[in-house]
Amino acid sequence: MRFMVAVAIVSSLSLPLAASAWAQTRLPRTSPAERSTDQINRRIQQDQQILGVEQDVQSKSNQIRQNIDRDRLFAPRYVPPMPRSGCGPGRGC
Repeated sequence: MRFMVAVAIVSSLSLPLAASAWAQTRLPRTSPAERSTDQINRRIQQDQQILGVEQDVQSKSNQIRQNIDRDRLFAPRYVPPMPRSGCGPGRGC
């Protein structure tokens, strides 16, 4: 009988402690406002990543355009040969 009373006392003391320890390890649920804020933050991060990629593409495009313009500016131009003055072979001078 004493054993049963001792088990009842120990279990009545240990169960609430175990339940409170379990409750402390559980994370609280996120509120709808918090979920909405998280979604907005994710969208902002995605938009920033897309904007960064678009800026990289624009920068590379501008660099290529500048290289093409520079190549055109300094490219050797075709100059037709000038005819020699005087009589050449096959000309009747």
